[in-house]
Amino acid sequence: MDRTLLAFLVVADEGNLTSAASRVGLTQPALTKLIRRLERDYDAILFDRTPRGMTLTRAGAKLRDRARRIEVHYRQSREEIRSMITGTLPYFSIEAGAAYHMEIAPDLTRILSAEFPETKVRLDFNNADLTLPRLVSGDVDLMLGAIQDRPPEGIETAEMFRVEIVPYCRKSDRLADLETVDASDISGRRWITRRDEAIVARMTSYFSDRCLPAPDVAIEVEALAAAFRIVADSEKLTLAPLSLTNAASEFGLVPLRLSPPIWSFGSGAWFRASSREYPIMRRALDLVPQLVSETMAIPASYGSVATKSFPLAR
Repeated sequence: MDRTLLAFLVVADEGNLTSAASRVGLTQPALTKLIRRLERDYDAILFDRTPRGMTLTRAGAKLRDRARRIEVHYRQSREEIRSMITGTLPYFSIEAGAAYHMEIAPDLTRILSAEFPETKVRLDFNNADLTLPRLVSGDVDLMLGAIQDRPPEGIETAEMFRVEIVPYCRKSDRLADLETVDASDISGRRWITRRDEAIVARMTSYFSDRCLPAPDVAIEVEALAAAFRIVADSEKLTLAPLSLTNAASEFGLVPLRLSPPIWSFGSGAWFRASSREYPIMRRALDLVPQLVSETMAIPASYGSVATKSFPLAR
């Protein structure tokens, strides 16, 4: 990427010439001259200089947006050419949301590692909002999670299924015997949730829309497996995708039929268009829908779960 535009972006990010100069490997006077030359080229003031630092003008903000797109295209063109020449990656990083925690992401990682031994496969769990910038920057190769917004430039998505977020309780809970559950039935109960502000916000809105008190979140955990284990030995409830019914049943939990669900959204794969031709990416995109069908519960009703079986996943 053009060094001048790269330096401009660093100054825009830092808002300070001294720290920006350190990042781009220039002296402060040299960086100042570079920015002034860029302003002459565009015949516009790009930064307001204040005692507190550098802030973008309206023209500067417009150039920053264009420069970001140029940076993305430059980085992804390198990735596309590298895929043509080498066809392999030293690392393949996957980050997955809650619906993939128990079976899909671990199975995908296991299979890819076996089929591509020259590549070190990394797996982490995070929500889509936190992972997306890392996918764009190239730190993450494949994101599995909610698909609700239009992807940024250079990113493609493939929706695999619909996620319904519903309450779970242990089988001995009185709620488990109810054919349907109303919001008022679960109001006043204590909850265990993942450490996810979006989930708590959705819960709060769900109860507020029905003129019920805000949910009492007693415990926050990082992993759904921890939430399932705690609920199995308590009167508390937890929230999780309905598609994890099979995994939850191993902890003695059942989903509650709540209509409408607390949250429903499309979910699937996010990836850079420039990485599509890597064999490991093509294989991952083929595997995910198969693993969704094979390992994720496809509820015919909340009381009975139908699954499809593929020899591939076991």
